[in-house]
Amino acid sequence: MTVTRRTLLVASAPLLGWGRAMAQGSYPNRPIKVVAPFTAGAAADTLLRRVTESAGKLLGQAMVVENKPGAQAAIAARLVARAAPDGYTLMMGGNSSHAANVHTLKNPGYDPVADFTPIAQLSLNPLMLVVPASLPVRTVQEFIQYARERPGKLSYATGNSGMLVAAKLLTTQAGIDALAVNYAGAAPATTDLLAGRIDFIMNDPVVAAPFVKTGQLRVLGVTSRQRIPLFPDVAPLAEQGLPDYDYASWSAMFAPAGLPAEMVRKLHQVFVQAMADPAMQAFAASAGIIAQTSSPEQLRAHVQAQIALWGQWTRVAGLAPE
Repeated sequence: MTVTRRTLLVASAPLLGWGRAMAQGSYPNRPIKVVAPFTAGAAADTLLRRVTESAGKLLGQAMVVENKPGAQAAIAARLVARAAPDGYTLMMGGNSSHAANVHTLKNPGYDPVADFTPIAQLSLNPLMLVVPASLPVRTVQEFIQYARERPGKLSYATGNSGMLVAAKLLTTQAGIDALAVNYAGAAPATTDLLAGRIDFIMNDPVVAAPFVKTGQLRVLGVTSRQRIPLFPDVAPLAEQGLPDYDYASWSAMFAPAGLPAEMVRKLHQVFVQAMADPAMQAFAASAGIIAQTSSPEQLRAHVQAQIALWGQWTRVAGLAPE
């Protein structure tokens, strides 16, 4: 009888593990799908496409981005949570999909810890306190005094849960009373900020940057405790009289739960290497993004800590589950 690999796998249970190891050793042998919870063309989408292009070259297989926006990233997260843990379906997740939704959706349809295998964190994405150049303030302390002297008179934009939470943390810690105005995103909110229809915004750096350079908008502070390369002279809010202030969204790579350890190791290695590339570092800096990677274990702990933080933040922001 001819002994084949198939015969051995069927005949001997202990050798099944050997067969799996061999299969993983050849991973990947076809393109990998990476699900994105945002629209094509968004800043995060651009980052993802650059990262996956680089990581795919390192793996020797293409990574194909598939955009599945909607439901605060829950649509994409559900899709990946239910996929086979074979290394051919991944997701770029972040604070919405893997932290905020626990508190902002009544039934997310997935567990951000139990249903995913963490691969690596990719970035931190701070926001900035931005005002129109016409507002007579040049520092955070001047802004706080100006707002306190006009209780209930100033308004700010909220284009997503992150912008809302960042603004609520500011108004709470600074002790100011201002009106929230909801927008579909950072771009239309910035348009109204330029027109003077709102007074301040916790804005995406790359969205605000062109208008800051032309002098139409003014940046007062960064929401993270780290400065960002795009605006190196702008100090964090925590260094300007709000010592407890610390907010940044983040992005990371995840796979379905149960991904074999060897695949986790290989994917982690290529994503960390891709983010360390000087060209990637330069792109991140130009977009106001802080490149920051982690081990899978650190990412799991980060997700758990972020879930707890978002519980506090959503209470501060008055966000009720939808």
